[in-house]
Amino acid sequence: MSLLLSLRAETFKLKRTLSVYLCVLAALFGPLMSFLEHTEPDEKLQKGQQWTQHFLEGREPICIALLPFYIILVCALLMQIENRDKTWKQVLASPQTKFNIFFGKFLVLQGMVLLFLICYNLFTLLTAGIIEAMDPQIYGGTPDVGRILSVNAQTWILSLGLSALQFWLSLWFRNFVAPLGIGLVGWFMAPMMFFQFKTDLVEYYPYAFTILSVMPDYKGNIVTYQWYSIITAVLFLSIAFLEFRKRKVGA
Repeated sequence: MSLLLSLRAETFKLKRTLSVYLCVLAALFGPLMSFLEHTEPDEKLQKGQQWTQHFLEGREPICIALLPFYIILVCALLMQIENRDKTWKQVLASPQTKFNIFFGKFLVLQGMVLLFLICYNLFTLLTAGIIEAMDPQIYGGTPDVGRILSVNAQTWILSLGLSALQFWLSLWFRNFVAPLGIGLVGWFMAPMMFFQFKTDLVEYYPYAFTILSVMPDYKGNIVTYQWYSIITAVLFLSIAFLEFRKRKVGA
């Protein structure tokens, strides 16, 4: 069975989870808050704001909180499918290689992350369009589509390290709570490393990579952090796959 068929099988399993609904709701949160802010009657809003600036400013809640939290939850949900239904024996005994099973699941996870970013941009465009219809003077210029796509690609690359780490944790633990709890603690530690401990180690911390991209003091090194994220992803995926290869049919 090819990797494509394994990918289709894993995608089909998403129908039994809340992952898609979680994706839409999480992606909607930021644009909705922006829309509600613009509808405040006493809010003094900047006129002639560039469309591109509107898209990029909305990244802050995404990179700091929503995207990391979403990845942590989705990883736990995806792995919980087999653990909840006790279908690991059936999956491992199917005519699929372990390589296809493993990377089929990881590619589905990356598809969910990309779907989150696509939904966020679509919701941002929708709410901004409604706001402009209500007040035509609020935005000026035209969106720089190339820059918006480039920044979204950077955000996805910066999330690879975290998604690989959480994927490994969710694959290792048989229950939903453990990887979720570890992920939330790791995510909570990221802002503490920034603001309380003020340590340079935050630049190597997978839970902080997306946050670094919106911090003024770190924006200049965003390409370096993307490489750190890729290296982290390769490291934890390698560890996870080596462990997964040892898993027996009866496991």
